[in-house]
Amino acid sequence: GLVAYVDLDERAIDALREFNEEGALSVLQQFKESDLSHVQNKSAFLCGVMKTYRQREKQGSKVQESTKGPDEAKIKALLERTGYTLDVTTGQRKYGGPPPDSVYSGVQPGIGTEVFVGKIPRDLYEDELVPLFEKAGPIWDLRLMMDPLSGQNRGYAFITFCGKEAAQEAVKLCDSYEIRPGKHLGVCISVANNRLFVGSIPKNKTKENILEEFSKVT
Repeated sequence: GLVAYVDLDERAIDALREFNEEGALSVLQQFKESDLSHVQNKSAFLCGVMKTYRQREKQGSKVQESTKGPDEAKIKALLERTGYTLDVTTGQRKYGGPPPDSVYSGVQPGIGTEVFVGKIPRDLYEDELVPLFEKAGPIWDLRLMMDPLSGQNRGYAFITFCGKEAAQEAVKLCDSYEIRPGKHLGVCISVANNRLFVGSIPKNKTKENILEEFSKVT
């Protein structure tokens, strides 16, 4: 009842076929126990669960019970209050992006509008981060990075604001902020990077082919 066969793409079905029966049943049980209420792409999420299962197998660690996640009642209340969406994958939780039209209906904000938030307690979620950071100004999106192996966050997030002033205000308000007793956040403006990762390159392409293609653009 959680997912129909037609909801899964061929990639997920093929990946599942590679498991033996015991492994496949373990993966599906873990998928069943996951909180799917904010998962937009169930097929991709299942692929993430399978990848995590294999990583745990390699480490020789037993596939653990799902770690206690956020308080769903608090997350639901936050989404109802703000009108934002939440999209959960095995690697991140994305709040907003874009925000509701009532908050901001312009183009996606550019350089200087994103902050990096570090030293986040591992069991902390949007219900505590959003009320703090929205004081600085309207949020475009908040991406909380997750560790699939532990089920907790990785201790850092990226928050894009709708304007540069709000991002700068967030650093002033929230850097060194004591979010829990003895736990202080680290907040700074994200630095733009000029290195690009390119994936899915066909195996028959040479260095010259790739340089030629990119030279057409930049």
